[in-house]
Amino acid sequence: MKITMRTPCLTVVDDFLGEAEFTSLATSLQFLSYRPMHSKEWVKAYGLSSAPVLQSELATRGRVDTTPPGMSRVGELVERIARPEEALQDSYPRGITGDGSIVTGRTVLSGVGAALNWHNDAESLLGAYVFYGHPRWGSTWGGELLVLAEDEAGGGDGAGISGGRPRETNGDLGPDFMLDARAEQYRNDIGHGIFVSARPNRLVLLTSRVHHRVAPVTPSAGDQPRTAVVGFFVSDAGRS
Repeated sequence: MKITMRTPCLTVVDDFLGEAEFTSLATSLQFLSYRPMHSKEWVKAYGLSSAPVLQSELATRGRVDTTPPGMSRVGELVERIARPEEALQDSYPRGITGDGSIVTGRTVLSGVGAALNWHNDAESLLGAYVFYGHPRWGSTWGGELLVLAEDEAGGGDGAGISGGRPRETNGDLGPDFMLDARAEQYRNDIGHGIFVSARPNRLVLLTSRVHHRVAPVTPSAGDQPRTAVVGFFVSDAGRS
């Protein structure tokens, strides 16, 4: 395990699991039950695309530990993320964990054309993570995580944006039909950032305030989905 990148809002950890552990997890993900992402409600961040996006059930760790049937390996991964070794926890983005917080995790499969629109996460969330569970991923297959550079001036631009959020908005900025002009201006004014490829056995952690998106999976991926365990660090006050 090694820390590949670390900023105040983002941490990238490569080779998070040992080789045998990763192989076992990656194999188990192939046998989970999945349903369409929008089967219960429209998840706006994924847009209106007809590209295939599937999700598993949800595992949790924290005040309440839940592991759906067949998801023991995912549960173990969420456990490692929720209760990391001290050296790793020191590398987590500041404020991503808290007393009484809950860490969630589910597997998301993204086929050709699937993407995630620009957004930042709800203020009730402390942060998010993604762990790449596919056995291999080509450099031309897309699916990169794109992260907007931090506003070095502190975010205040005189147009109602502070710390990357409109002051009167509580929640996601981008996914709601992508018509939030202030968020659009904020992203265009910064106009640069970093990308993180979907390298197998890579863990990415980010704070809720950072704007991010996922690039579309390209046709080069064929029938191999971008396979990621994704979840959130939820504050006790933000639990529903």
